[in-house]
Amino acid sequence: MSRSAKYVKRAYQGYSGYLVAPWNPDAAHDLVALRHSALVAPWADADVHLHEDSEEYYLLLHGELRVLVGEALVTVRPLEMLMVKPNTPHAVLGGQGPIEHFGFRAPAPDDRRTIGPIPREMPSRSKEDQRALKRDWGYRASLENAENRNCWLTGRPPARFYSPHLLLAYLDFPTAEAANAGLGTRHRLHLHERSWEYYTVLEGTKILQIEDELVTVRAGEMLEVPPGVRHTLHGREAPYRGFTFRVPILPDKVEF
Repeated sequence: MSRSAKYVKRAYQGYSGYLVAPWNPDAAHDLVALRHSALVAPWADADVHLHEDSEEYYLLLHGELRVLVGEALVTVRPLEMLMVKPNTPHAVLGGQGPIEHFGFRAPAPDDRRTIGPIPREMPSRSKEDQRALKRDWGYRASLENAENRNCWLTGRPPARFYSPHLLLAYLDFPTAEAANAGLGTRHRLHLHERSWEYYTVLEGTKILQIEDELVTVRAGEMLEVPPGVRHTLHGREAPYRGFTFRVPILPDKVEF
């Protein structure tokens, strides 16, 4: 991990564990927790639980996860994201591996409450095959769907799915022209007065200007930019895939 007064860069490739953990003594904030699983065997939770205040996200890259959400049994497949709303009972029940995924909780207080043991009888397969969730429980989004890429996927309107806590975009640019559209116009030097911005690269390379320095973020790396630091996109090498997220959601952007 490389550190600067202006940013923190973390490598996640081959690493299973928390990339952002608010309970660490040196944590800068408790706005999000982010965990990466690096091609691990499927796992199962010991109980059904909920989070009283935080949203939980499963962004799956490889493998399958079976998740009980409310009264629905959901199979999350590659390039899908499942969001579970606060106060919704849920549990991971296993799946098919190896699993690579990013798991978010936003915000990230110690708000886990056990509901009870895993039920012996699961919802019928017909409910799973419908691939539907009640709105009160959460939602799922296919990242292969064009309308869920290269836009704010979660956040406040006009984001595709509402969240009061997490502003997230999944990016997929197959060509250099698409990857670098709007440089110098749409992508201007800016800062966020109180929010933290994260850039995670899955494929390709992203180059950012941070203050007067050019910083390269390669596949398998994540860059954290704190509040008050001027930065902008300098360029991407295609094919490019990755995701960007910001916490908290505030109208605090200042452009230069």
